[in-house]
Amino acid sequence: MALKPLRKYVEGTDIAHVLNEAAEKGIVVRHVSTASGTGKPGDASNTIEIPTNASGVPLGILATDVVSLDLSRYSHTARFHRDETTLGNPVTVVTHGFVYTNMWSGTDPTPGASAYYTATGKLTTTNTGSVVVGRFRGVPDADDYVGVDVTVRV
Repeated sequence: MALKPLRKYVEGTDIAHVLNEAAEKGIVVRHVSTASGTGKPGDASNTIEIPTNASGVPLGILATDVVSLDLSRYSHTARFHRDETTLGNPVTVVTHGFVYTNMWSGTDPTPGASAYYTATGKLTTTNTGSVVVGRFRGVPDADDYVGVDVTVRV
């Protein structure tokens, strides 16, 4: 689990984008190109990706697990009771709100520290050259989860 159930993002989500690679919720996702987000919800032009470097335009924090399944064995592509979907289907991305995630790396965050993203999509307090995607709410808990106020400008 990469997000704890304690989270709030009622009006700060985006469900128009698709992800074509397996990913765990709690990671930062970004637009594939400047043309991403110009199509209708679910279109191939709305493809997002896990970062491979600390640059690009972030969309937000992934709130849906994306899994690779043999769809000939399953009748549904989305398994909502598990907060997961399959490759190439729309995903939920938190653009504004707060989450508790263990997808962070580097030195322990402090309250109010800026949250940048790394080349792997994890959050960090170190300025990696990426855009600030939010602020840390405090220090990690006993399970290594930390609160993050997400404020991505979309």
